[in-house]
Amino acid sequence: MKPVKLIMSAFGPYADEMPAIEFSTFEDKGLFLISGDTGAGKTTIFDAICFALYGETSGSYRDTKNLRSEYAKETTETFVDFYFTHQGRDYHVKRSPEYERKKKRGDGMISIKENAVFYSGDDTPIEGQKQVNEAVKDLLHVDVKQFKQIAMIAQGEFWDLLNAKTDERTKILRTIFQTSGYNSIEFKLKDRMDTSYKQKARTEDSIVQYFSDVAVDAGEEAAESLAELQERAKRSGSAWNLEEIMETIKNVIGSDETKLAVADERREALEAEYDKSKEALATAETNNGFISRLEGLQAKEKELAGKKPEIDEKEKLLTRQKRATREVMPVYSSWKDKAKNVEGIESQISQKEEAVKNAEMKAGQAGTALTQAKEKQPEADKFQKLITTIDREESKYHQREELTGEIEKLENASLGFAAEETSLEEREKALKDEIEALKETIEKLKNTPEKLVEIIAAGEKIRNLRDRMDTIIDTKIPDRESKKEDLVRKQSDYKEAFEAYEKANKERMEAERILDDCRAGILAQGLGEGQKCPVCGSVHHPELATVPKEAVTEERFEELKVIEERLQSEKAKANTAAETAKISLGEFEVRLREDILDCLENKILDRDGTGKELDDLIKDIKEARDTVSEKLKENTGRQIELENANKALTQAKEDLDKAQGAKTETLTKDKENFRNRKQETETAKAEKEAVLKTLEELSFDSWKTAEEERRKAQIQKQEIEDRIKESEETSKKADEKRTSEKSALKTLRDSLVKAKEEAEGSRQKLDAAVRENAFASVDEMLGNVRTEDEITAAETEINRYRQEVTTNKTQLVDAEKDAEGRQMVDVAQLQETCDSQKTQVEKAQSECNTIRNRLRGNRDKLEKISAQEEALEKARKENSISTRLYNLVKGTTGNGKITLEQYIQAAGFDGIIAAANRRLLPMSDGQYELYRQEDSLGKKSNTFLDLEVLDNFTGHRRPVGNLSGGESFKASLSLALGLSDTVSMNLGGIQMDALFIDEGFGTLDRKSIESAMDILINLSGTSKLVGIISHREELMENIPQQIRVKKTKDGSRLTVETGL
Repeated sequence: MKPVKLIMSAFGPYADEMPAIEFSTFEDKGLFLISGDTGAGKTTIFDAICFALYGETSGSYRDTKNLRSEYAKETTETFVDFYFTHQGRDYHVKRSPEYERKKKRGDGMISIKENAVFYSGDDTPIEGQKQVNEAVKDLLHVDVKQFKQIAMIAQGEFWDLLNAKTDERTKILRTIFQTSGYNSIEFKLKDRMDTSYKQKARTEDSIVQYFSDVAVDAGEEAAESLAELQERAKRSGSAWNLEEIMETIKNVIGSDETKLAVADERREALEAEYDKSKEALATAETNNGFISRLEGLQAKEKELAGKKPEIDEKEKLLTRQKRATREVMPVYSSWKDKAKNVEGIESQISQKEEAVKNAEMKAGQAGTALTQAKEKQPEADKFQKLITTIDREESKYHQREELTGEIEKLENASLGFAAEETSLEEREKALKDEIEALKETIEKLKNTPEKLVEIIAAGEKIRNLRDRMDTIIDTKIPDRESKKEDLVRKQSDYKEAFEAYEKANKERMEAERILDDCRAGILAQGLGEGQKCPVCGSVHHPELATVPKEAVTEERFEELKVIEERLQSEKAKANTAAETAKISLGEFEVRLREDILDCLENKILDRDGTGKELDDLIKDIKEARDTVSEKLKENTGRQIELENANKALTQAKEDLDKAQGAKTETLTKDKENFRNRKQETETAKAEKEAVLKTLEELSFDSWKTAEEERRKAQIQKQEIEDRIKESEETSKKADEKRTSEKSALKTLRDSLVKAKEEAEGSRQKLDAAVRENAFASVDEMLGNVRTEDEITAAETEINRYRQEVTTNKTQLVDAEKDAEGRQMVDVAQLQETCDSQKTQVEKAQSECNTIRNRLRGNRDKLEKISAQEEALEKARKENSISTRLYNLVKGTTGNGKITLEQYIQAAGFDGIIAAANRRLLPMSDGQYELYRQEDSLGKKSNTFLDLEVLDNFTGHRRPVGNLSGGESFKASLSLALGLSDTVSMNLGGIQMDALFIDEGFGTLDRKSIESAMDILINLSGTSKLVGIISHREELMENIPQQIRVKKTKDGSRLTVETGL
């Protein structure tokens, strides 16, 4: 991908549509510079490219929702239009961010949605944010993060990469080399290991729980061994002895099966004897029951015979009560209702006659009131005339009052013009004073930025020195003590090995002497005078050798030789180790001495340590570190002071721009507005006074008075009209009421005649019913009236008696037959025998049930444990495999802790370092090379992805954090370029033909800048565009192709210089 043209409009600090940046004009030389004021918008150019392609900016701190320029006019559209080529084809993408702007008409804001369009030659354009993002990614084969890594060396980001620790670098390289899958494998294996372990533990817990629930008779011989095995299983929580557990349960089940057979046999015998006793008891109880039943029924028969006269009398009385209630009482109730109806009508007639009189009186009163109300009609007409007049003059009242109010406002406004004129003069004086004060502040602080750069550079040197001293004091001096202790320990080991060897040597020599004596004694046995000695050949033997009392075998002698040889080898190894430790300590102390002297002789301290012992130098550097820390503290304080002063300078410049620009312009506009308003007020006042004189004389002084009089007239007119209408309605209703009441009275009188005739007929029917039912009078009849519930209760009592008599008679016949030939028997002894036998049977049944339940439970536990056997074996195997795999991927199987992902990253990181060194060596005049630490395996905290730098001038390696500011930028730039190359290769050989470098040159001297430029020029010579974002004068002087950005009070502007 190579940029061709970029157009920005109302984007970031750029207020209007900027001139097109034609990148194609830079292709001849490739290298160009983006320069300008701080905050002017240099980095925004790369932001615009990144936003056009992916909808995001280059820095994580930049929010795309705030990309619209604050300086932009309402009519100016915010967008980025980017043209580029890729693999020989032309492409074009135009994108607008989401933003709000003022409405072109009226007040308020309007929201503009984000939009993107992607043009690919003659193909149909692709629209939509998501669709364009996917199209660009598919075309370039990189996402936004990878694009920023390849095409942009962002301000400060690769400084962090250079000094990142292993954990931080692991996260960075995970994205570059796409190793998150290996990290995911680790987590998935961890989940798999944990899951299988939990499954194994759950299965074993289940088996142990089932086994713990296995029961056995306390008197059983196996009870104690079972309890002990159960306790061991609970304590361990493991089923390591599953076969033993299952065999134990089978033995317990077998024992209970034998016991159950014996117990069932005894239970059956006891149940047979109990059944015989129950049968005898039942027979005796049956005989006694029949005789007792006969005696009870006979007693009941006598009781019922005694109640018969009383029941007969109740039945006669019930007959009269039924006739009074059901035959006569309905006729009586009908007569009573008709008599009450006559009384009611007579009462209504009396009330209605009184109502007719009241209606006659009210009708007369209503007629009089109507006549009086109509006499007020002329007065209502007079009020209507006044209302009409006021309605006609209403607009003139309003016009007069409106003109009067406006003239009053204009007069009040004129009174405030003098004060406003004075205020404007005071503002003008205050603004002049403010401008003079800001100019004095700027003049006073004009050298602050240079001082701040100097103090920051000095602080960086002090900080680097203090970091080197920290490394010496906190790491290297303790390492020296460790090496000294290691030397003492290894020397002690050598002494012990030497003494052990000396002892073994003496034992071997003594054994050899004894063995030789034994051999000579054996040969001398049987050797006589004149016989030739097999050793020396002599035939004379003045003193024959004898077998010594101590004896050593050939086997023991060979063992001692082996021991001596082994101890001799160990002594040699211990000697070598001690010598190596001594040499290592010496070399380390030489390097330590050089490092300490290098620190002490630094210009910051300027101390001479030549000729001093190392221990004295160690004391010196510890004291010197306090001095350096104090200097760093002083430098930090001074830096804060200068930063605050620099902020004050920046603020003063901004305030001066506002004072000379916006504030001065605002004041001028306010003065012009004041003059215009004063003239307009005087003219308007004269015009309105002229119009006011033309208005005619009105009936009232004010509209308020006229409106009040109209309201009163309307109320009085309405009251008269309402009174007439109300009187008419009242008179009409009174006439209608009078007519209605007279008609109702006639109807009631007709109803009374008919009601009296019906009441007399009903009385005659009542008298006839009383005679027919044999009652002497109505009162006697009423005395026999009962409720239906009372009649039903009496009938139920009589019927119940008749039924009891019949039932008892039938049952007595059956009882006499059943009791015939039977006699009473005493059942107490039989019951006692049954109770005793029942207790024995229940005890036997309980014993059998206990054994049977225990047997059932134990069989169930055995079945469930057997079912878990296969699952347990499967879980154990799965856990073993996943644990071994997890430990392998996690890196915990050996001495060093390095994960599979980190191992792969380390290999890729070596490639980045090699690519970086191809730039760093020439840039540093062959002094520095980057290396990855490789000697940290086995340490608790891995540092194998940490970087260190080799100083080819001294031959020593040291952490990259000890590099100076300029050296760190060179290393960061080299690492960034190496990273860019590596990412391109890892992403399928993608060629990104553009690279932007944002700042970082401020810490380099002129020579280093020239070296960096040579590398970048060579890089651009490979048809790649290289853009440097910087404000360094050296770069502005030496790079003719430039995009210059200038900051103004109306927003930033840019110009393109091709160097031609």
